[in-house]
Amino acid sequence: MGANTAETALPDTLQELAGRLTAAYAGLLTPAVVREVVQDCYQPLSNARIANYVPILVEHNSRSKLRQLSRRPDPAAPLREESDGARGHLVPTALRRLRIALTRSSA
Repeated sequence: MGANTAETALPDTLQELAGRLTAAYAGLLTPAVVREVVQDCYQPLSNARIANYVPILVEHNSRSKLRQLSRRPDPAAPLREESDGARGHLVPTALRRLRIALTRSSA
């Protein structure tokens, strides 16, 4: 899947988010890495029945991953899940619980 395909798969609000994050991390990460992170964060939430909070969740998770990547000597290496500092919870765990709640609430 090419970079253009991944970018066009994102809704307009998330393409705007990718643009903002690309500008914010311009000296640290390439635009392709930023778009890939946004796409990866959006993918699990792309079929949420209640889509109101999806852009906010994608932005939060994307910023967290981009901060991790920008601190690492090799941004291409896989990320390890780390605590977000809030009561020891993992960000992906919290997002997974929210995703489950969103899909169940519409059923």
